[in-house]
Amino acid sequence: MTLPEGSPAAATARAGSPSARRRGTEPPAGHLRKALRSQAVLRIAVIIAVVTDFLIYPPPTRLVVSVTLTAVYALWTLVMLWASWRGVRAFPRGMYPFVDLALLTALMALSGEFSDPSWASPVSADVLLLIPVLASFQRRPVVTAVSGVLAAAAYALGTGIGHRPEPYWGFVLVHALFILVVCAGCVLLSAVQQERVRLIGELAEHRLRLLDLVMAAEEREQRKIAEVLHDGALQNVLAARHFVDEASISGADAAHCLRRADEALTEASVQLRSSVRTLHPEVLASGGLVAALRLLTEQAAERGRFHGEVRADVESAGSADQPLYWLAREMLENVVKHARADSVLLELMRDGADRVRLTVTDNGRGIRPEAVGDRLRSGHIGIASHRARVEGLGGTFDVRRNPAGGTTVEAVVPTADGGNGVRGDDGGPRRASAGGDER
Repeated sequence: MTLPEGSPAAATARAGSPSARRRGTEPPAGHLRKALRSQAVLRIAVIIAVVTDFLIYPPPTRLVVSVTLTAVYALWTLVMLWASWRGVRAFPRGMYPFVDLALLTALMALSGEFSDPSWASPVSADVLLLIPVLASFQRRPVVTAVSGVLAAAAYALGTGIGHRPEPYWGFVLVHALFILVVCAGCVLLSAVQQERVRLIGELAEHRLRLLDLVMAAEEREQRKIAEVLHDGALQNVLAARHFVDEASISGADAAHCLRRADEALTEASVQLRSSVRTLHPEVLASGGLVAALRLLTEQAAERGRFHGEVRADVESAGSADQPLYWLAREMLENVVKHARADSVLLELMRDGADRVRLTVTDNGRGIRPEAVGDRLRSGHIGIASHRARVEGLGGTFDVRRNPAGGTTVEAVVPTADGGNGVRGDDGGPRRASAGGDER
């Protein structure tokens, strides 16, 4: 079945493209907007700290220039606050920390904080520590690292040059090193946050892809049911109606026509029962997974004219029974339609203490390695949807071509109870032919 361009399957195929994967690794706009808002709020704290420092320790030189630069930085802070709340992008966001660094360095230099002989003001020593902290909100480790290194260099050069007559290089270098240590911590934090946002974006994309798969699978199942009813039971009902009409207008052949109508209705009832069992497998609820797999194999073997066999050493996969049943049904349907196989083997086996493995092996034409991707891109998502379902359970899914010919589909899923062991009289796995008779 090929779905139109706007269908969920088409969206799924597009989601697997390299461009879509690249988009999935970018930070979502909502997360970045929140980070920039937090960065803008932190700038307000910086303004409060600078103003408080100037009130307690007035600038030793250029008071008017210092107040003007403080006002400029306050204006910059308000503009960034407004832009972050409105989602406005005035210029590249990677430049924001460097504007902070330039304004604060100019303020420290022109106000005389770098050359204060008393070393009394804490602003000159501590305000540049906040540069890598501000940069870390943007979740760009490189920007954070560069801004932190420049902040340490600005402090060391500004303080060193400002105190040239009586340099105190020990204190200056140790504090510059401390800025670098804070910078390193901010870089690591920025990298962790970047990875976290990337994973959140991938999970959201994966969730949408799964939703597309579910919707497309539902559409595919509905179309399949419609095709089965139209090509099977409905045709027999129409044939029965035709025979009844013929019986009403033909005298001698009326009994023959009614007998043919009865045969057509009987066949239609058989087909309807089969469709109902497909829609709601009662045998899965009443007889368990193994019995349901035997019935599936029996029906598929009859339609595909191959020999089917089921082997099992567990009765159940716990909560994974229904997904494994759906998988087996899909794989057997593929064998009937495409494989041209003479023999099919289903195995439901224990795989360790808490896992169950379902294997469907046929000796048909085999599957090309690129066939699964080709069918997904063309809108056929059966195998892809089952892979997503199995992996969503915490299991593994594999499709491979057999060296001797044919295809093997293997799904391994965890089970809470580990499955219930069922073995034959000889201690080996219980076997059943397509008809369900034990050997």
